[in-house]
Order: sequence, then structure tokens, then C-alpha cells
Amino acid sequence: MRNKKWLLLLAVLSTCVISHGQERYLPDAPSHHKFWDRSNTALFTIHAAMEATDFGITHQNLSNGGQEMNPVAKRLCESGTAGQVVFFAGRTAGVLGLSYFFHKTGHHKWERAITALAISDSSYGVIYSFAHH
Repeated sequence: MRNKKWLLLLAVLSTCVISHGQERYLPDAPSHHKFWDRSNTALFTIHAAMEATDFGITHQNLSNGGQEMNPVAKRLCESGTAGQVVFFAGRTAGVLGLSYFFHKTGHHKWERAITALAISDSSYGVIYSFAHH
């Protein structure tokens, strides 16, 4: 099991290094709108609010003896407040970064869709946490 984790980590890091080197070869895609327009600002604000709510209720549940059900988040969230902050802030930053990547490459529907998907995922986490409080 440990070898699989190291292989996965190596694959992810290799992909990051390879894709980083290709930045200079990609032409700038034309942008049809500014990244921080009204729609994106609203989407990111809603996403950040949902992540903050999910963080708060998850923190409270874990402090009272609950368990993290998300296998991706389990190790960080059960390590304490710092791990929870890293997980939820990382998710928010990741969504913002992925959305910006789609914006820069001209995929404007995906730019907003990834944030909407993240909002729905965070909303599910909040609803589940409140239901199992």
C-alpha cells in the first residue's frame, strides 16, 4: 500500500514538472471577460462561505468525538485544527486556481462550472454534517 502511495505521488509530481515546462509554448488564449467579473466574484464568495461553514461544522463535530467520512480529508481533518485549515483552505485555493487556469485557456464555461461543482460539494458536506451532528 505504501508503494502505491509513493508511485501516485511521483506520478503527480512528474506531471506537474512536465506541465510547468510547457507554459512557454502555450499561446495566450483570448479572454472574453475579466476573471474577477460579477459572476465569478459571486461564485467565489459563495464557495468560500460554504467552505468556511463546512470547516466550522466539521471542526465542531470532530471536537465532539465525530469522525471524518471523506477519505481524502480524513488524515488532515483528524490531525487537528491546523490540518483542517490546510484542507479547507487548500480546497478553496485549488478551485480558484483551476478556475483561473480555465479562464486563461479560454474555457469560460468550465471556469464557472468547476466553481459551481465545488459549491455543490461543499453544500453536501455542510448538509451531511448538520444531519449527523
